[in-house]
Amino acid sequence: MAEPGADNSGKIPETTPRRPKFNRRRSLWIIVGILAGFVVYAYAFQTTEVSLSKIRDETRQESLVRVLRALAQPDLLDWETVNTDVDLQYLIPCPDAGFEPVAIEGDLNISVSPTCANPRDVVTVSGTGFIPNEQVQVFFVPPNGTRLRLTIARTDASGSFVEDVRLPNRPDESLQTIQAESKVRVGSIFSPAYVSDSDGHTVRSPRWSQNAVDTLDKIIETVFLALLATTAGTIIAIPLSFFAAKNLMRDVRIPALQLGLAVVAVPIGVGGGLLAFNWTKDLVLAMSDSAILHGASTLVLAWLTIRLLRLAVPPPGAQTGRYARIGAGLGAGLLILTAGQTLARFAELAGTWFAQNLSGAAFLGEFVASLGDILATVFGVLTAVAGAGVLGLLGSKLGYGVAKRVPESIRSLLTILSMALAGGIVAVGVGQVVGFLYEIAGTRSTVTIPFVVGAFLGALIAWRGLRRGYLAAGIGVYYASRTVFNTMRSIEPLVMAIVFVIWVGLGPFAGSLALGLHTVAALTKLYSEQVESISPGPVEAVRATGATRLQTVVYGVVPQIVSPYISFTMYRWDINVRMSTIIGFVGGGGIGFLLQQNIRLLNYRAAAAQMLAIAIVVASMDYLSSRLRERFV
Repeated sequence: MAEPGADNSGKIPETTPRRPKFNRRRSLWIIVGILAGFVVYAYAFQTTEVSLSKIRDETRQESLVRVLRALAQPDLLDWETVNTDVDLQYLIPCPDAGFEPVAIEGDLNISVSPTCANPRDVVTVSGTGFIPNEQVQVFFVPPNGTRLRLTIARTDASGSFVEDVRLPNRPDESLQTIQAESKVRVGSIFSPAYVSDSDGHTVRSPRWSQNAVDTLDKIIETVFLALLATTAGTIIAIPLSFFAAKNLMRDVRIPALQLGLAVVAVPIGVGGGLLAFNWTKDLVLAMSDSAILHGASTLVLAWLTIRLLRLAVPPPGAQTGRYARIGAGLGAGLLILTAGQTLARFAELAGTWFAQNLSGAAFLGEFVASLGDILATVFGVLTAVAGAGVLGLLGSKLGYGVAKRVPESIRSLLTILSMALAGGIVAVGVGQVVGFLYEIAGTRSTVTIPFVVGAFLGALIAWRGLRRGYLAAGIGVYYASRTVFNTMRSIEPLVMAIVFVIWVGLGPFAGSLALGLHTVAALTKLYSEQVESISPGPVEAVRATGATRLQTVVYGVVPQIVSPYISFTMYRWDINVRMSTIIGFVGGGGIGFLLQQNIRLLNYRAAAAQMLAIAIVVASMDYLSSRLRERFV
């Protein structure tokens, strides 16, 4: 029986493959795309002024060769020199049989083309082996010994020169001399010499040049500038990265009443924290300026703080009243604030004393004094933040308690009022900033109108929260923080350095501030993206135990991000080292200032020394970071 589809002979006929249908529209779009690309690249060539004729230009090629040779010979060593004459026999006029001078082999050589000539002829004098970028005087010396200067040549980066000169009208059948006078280096790298300089002091030749010393000083400044910027940026970016992680903030929801009361309480907390800070600061400043007194006070206050903290957070089973715990907590907070002030004052006084009495290690005392000043400032900021956090938490708890005890109608009214007040407060803060930046005067524009608009928006948000039962505060914080950090990251450190130079003056401090601010924005993005890519399993397991949000972050998130955080931090230090070479162009300190100065002065040999130092530091940083990653990551 024949198979289905077979002919009478039982064979299945071969089928002819179907030809693909020609898609005329697709082909037309391909042609249009090619033509559009041609037009785009043609315009790009015109805009960027691409021209190979510039590359072939001989003058430009000679300049390029000169610069490349200078960059290949960095200015790192200074040499003592002595004046040396190089002589070459010459005849004027040229005899009928011609003349071939006796070749004198040595480190310095000169030649003249042609080897003999007639009076007033133009000849070419060439020299090799001389000191690069130095003057060479060329003389004509007749038999009477009088030196007639023909020209002053300058050697190139390889120590050679070529000059066309006109011979004097001094015909003589005797041998005459073409003489080149220049300086010769004394000593060598492997066999240095000790000679007397112009002042009669014995010096080593060769020795490190002043450019090399300045380069070393500035590259060290560059490394530590980047180190401080990376350290400060990392400390700030780590906690902020959790607020910019969407997976952590997505499920942060809060009833509108609690959010409104928390926002209203925040500025009150900031004001209360600053008042407490100023009070303790005045109390500490009223004490005697004795480092020993402030150090002892810090120890006593720390001991009392520990005792109060044990009372405020009693162990399980301890019988401690609620109000006693609250009072102990408040007392511990004030003692911590006072102890911080006494510690900062101790550091300032002790550091100043060491700086004045230890001349060899004065920088250590200055460092301790600076740490005291920084500590006092940081305590002020932390006190304001702590006050805002405590009052905000109390406001949220108050909203939770009110919501449980009042009827729904009153709760709705309180929710709308609290959110309207919160929106008005936020809008007034924004209005004050806008008024300051754009010099807008009058309370109507900076207070009244913003408050009304903010209150209206707050009421709308409260109405939405009442309908849904909660507000997605976490996702709002996420988008707000992302917007701020993206804006900061879009501003180049070079622009930031210009602003900080105006604020704090020229120097590495301005560069550290610029790089530190940019580091915060960049690392926050990298850190938060790493948090968003963690495995959700450990986080869910920790949540299943009933852990708080803070415990979830500590035990479920942090163990997964330690290694990548270290990698990102080391990589950022490497970036900051390279960036600090650029911000020096605008006065931000570091080696960039020297590099810019030498490039502007066309001193490419000196600039080559700075480029070499940058390359060595970047390569060393790469090696160090790779070893650290192998060990800790």
